[in-house]
Amino acid sequence: MIKSGNDYIASLKGNQPSLFKEVKTNFTPEVTDLQINKGHGRIEKRHVSICKNLDSIRPWPGLTTLIQVKSERQVFTHHVIEVTTETRYYISSLSLTAQEFAERIRGYWGVENKVHYGARCYSR
Repeated sequence: MIKSGNDYIASLKGNQPSLFKEVKTNFTPEVTDLQINKGHGRIEKRHVSICKNLDSIRPWPGLTTLIQVKSERQVFTHHVIEVTTETRYYISSLSLTAQEFAERIRGYWGVENKVHYGARCYSR
């Protein structure tokens, strides 16, 4: 991908267990962007942090930035607040700000959600 002149933002999951563990263990936030969205009976907070210190991470083609997304969702139903939290990690060849990464990652999930929603609508 890098050789072709393209960049990447890749989520880390079980498909790269040792890299995931390295990033999770050694991630030290340098800059954080906070986004808060309210609506539809819920409040969503996303802390998007970046780390450019890759000293403890094994070499990876084009890697320049580690990204951590901590999400908290508060859903209000029948006088009860249900809170869920999740932490996700990404790697990227891009050198963007925390806010720019937040917008790109959020934009990607928005596209994914619309694709899945559309597929459900048309499968009836």
